[in-house]
Amino acid sequence: MINANIISDLQYFGSISYIKELMQSDLVYFNGEQLYSKMSFKNRMIIGTAQGPLHLSIPIIGGRDQKISMKQIKIAYHIPWMNQHYKTIVSSYKRSPFFEYYHHDIKQIYATQPEYLHDFLINVNEWIKKQIKGKWEISLIEPIHSKNHSTECLPKNYDQIQNPIVYQQVFEDKIGFMPNLCILDMLFCCGGKQANGLLLAS
Repeated sequence: MINANIISDLQYFGSISYIKELMQSDLVYFNGEQLYSKMSFKNRMIIGTAQGPLHLSIPIIGGRDQKISMKQIKIAYHIPWMNQHYKTIVSSYKRSPFFEYYHHDIKQIYATQPEYLHDFLINVNEWIKKQIKGKWEISLIEPIHSKNHSTECLPKNYDQIQNPIVYQQVFEDKIGFMPNLCILDMLFCCGGKQANGLLLAS
């Protein structure tokens, strides 16, 4: 079932529960004027590794405690985080069924150096939408009759959601299923077609 319009945060390769909500929406408004908040998925994603879930964070200029809008947050490039994140993704997912299908695109995403975090996350959102054949549209103004989606799913409790979507993961035989990782985990393990079905059916 498709929801009405929603107001939501942008996320860095968002969690599966987050992408599920986008999939069930018509129109999404990403409010770039809201204040940046630390300990969120705005600049963090969680992937699956042989040792368990791993948090990957985008460093920002000015640190995590600044009180400015999302559109003003600038990405820090004084450390090679893009290369580090890409190499970690390759190490974790190179044996996954759909790695070869997606890894060139991921490499291209990490080859860019946008100044602002908001712009980078918009580009990531558009890529995800294309891979899973999402139907939501991005609104530049707050939609009428919108639902304010302020997720309770945070990096500290992301794995405590009810009824997580289950699928075969790379390291499941070794360490068990890891719920609600970033959407990349589902794409690498299932591919876009199956991911679309899982996100809409659950």
